Amino acid sequence: MSLEEVARKALKIVKPSKLEERRLKRTLEKALLLARREAERIPGVVDITLEGSAAKNTWIKGRAEADIFIHFDPGVSKAELEERIVKLGTRIVEKLGGKPMLMYADHPYVEGTVNGVTVDVVACYRVEPPGWRSATDRTPYHTRYVLESLKPGQEDEVRLLKGFMVGCGVYGAEIKVKGFSGYLTELLTIRYGSFLNVLREASSWRPPIIIDLKNHYGSREEVLEAFQGSPLIVVDPVDRSRNVAAAVSMTRLSEFVLASRLFLRKPSLRFFRRKAEKPKISDIKRISKDRCFIYAYFKLGEEKPRDVIWGELKRSEEGMRKALERLGFAVYRSGSWTDESRRCLLIFELDKLMLPRFSLHKGPPIYLKDWEHFLDRWIREGVGPWVHGDRLYALRRREEVSAVKLLRGELMSGGISVSKDLMGYLQKAYIGSDLGRLMKAADRDERLRGFLWSFLRARPPFL
Repeated sequence: MSLEEVARKALKIVKPSKLEERRLKRTLEKALLLARREAERIPGVVDITLEGSAAKNTWIKGRAEADIFIHFDPGVSKAELEERIVKLGTRIVEKLGGKPMLMYADHPYVEGTVNGVTVDVVACYRVEPPGWRSATDRTPYHTRYVLESLKPGQEDEVRLLKGFMVGCGVYGAEIKVKGFSGYLTELLTIRYGSFLNVLREASSWRPPIIIDLKNHYGSREEVLEAFQGSPLIVVDPVDRSRNVAAAVSMTRLSEFVLASRLFLRKPSLRFFRRKAEKPKISDIKRISKDRCFIYAYFKLGEEKPRDVIWGELKRSEEGMRKALERLGFAVYRSGSWTDESRRCLLIFELDKLMLPRFSLHKGPPIYLKDWEHFLDRWIREGVGPWVHGDRLYALRRREEVSAVKLLRGELMSGGISVSKDLMGYLQKAYIGSDLGRLMKAADRDERLRGFLWSFLRARPPFL
């Protein structure tokens, strides 16, 4: 099939059905009516609007979302705004028949699922740009910009781009994914005109990539100075100081570029359909054979908002990775998992589970004054020292060589930079290298089994 034929067929995969559209419309009408009624009792509320993909008609099949924004007067303090939105959002979601969940972004908001629709009740201040008081203040201006800039029919081009990114595992700006947000896909479509054009452009991207739709900056150098360290810079049309692509990691960007190249080379609907794999424990045993892993498996004492859990896990994963490397292990890969309730896993693939009993210790050149201190110490404590070239060397004996024991010791001593809220749980966690215990847990939990299979296969979903 040609690129255009695949895109036409893919649209049937990603575009919501008439039934889904009617269901979303009913839920939106009920949610907005209820929000307006409940907000009458909340001081400081000046408006209620629908934002997000539903307002822009760019939502995709299976991801119906209703973002209900409660606009507050700027005179309301942040503490008051947070208290009022939690109470109001909880009431709205409960009366719609959903289970309210407290979530966090710049400030708390309330989420619930109602008739298959994710309903978010979010607070913002009614302000004029650039007088933002919170990150969500920009959202109504984002909606307005997209509605004014998308040409008729481009909504489906956005859907194709979103569906492609979902299928390739790069969609979502949340900490768990570190990928492309819905707003970012809309801006890319506005910039390049169509789904296929976005892929054509992306296939030749080399970081740092700069997109400045409103020409807020006069030169590439000026943009790079303003947004240092970002592989993809998309200047927000409504706020020149914000990079819409700030959440996109180098990994997700590179995966998107690679997926774009592969799709253009050999177009296929598989890029829009994730394989519904159902691995067995025997598959996990087979693929993990003769490989080295160490992991921390633990249970939280209380439930936390999922973005909070993921943020803590990712920080702790990075801290433990650095500790293992400092201890002398090569970390090939690492990953985090949670059931987004209480159970959590941090897992690392290593080059080995046991260090050599002795390590090479490189000393100073004999022509520097430190030679005497090195010689006096290591002639008593190590093997050697000896001279090679102009330097002194010695062999240093390790008291402990087990990755499991070393990692556990680092955690117990507080020598690892992990999330402070997880330190206590990690100190009590099961630290192991035998995946048997994990496999028993995975045998009872399809989500954990799916994560282990994905981690062990070590390839993005489009390959």
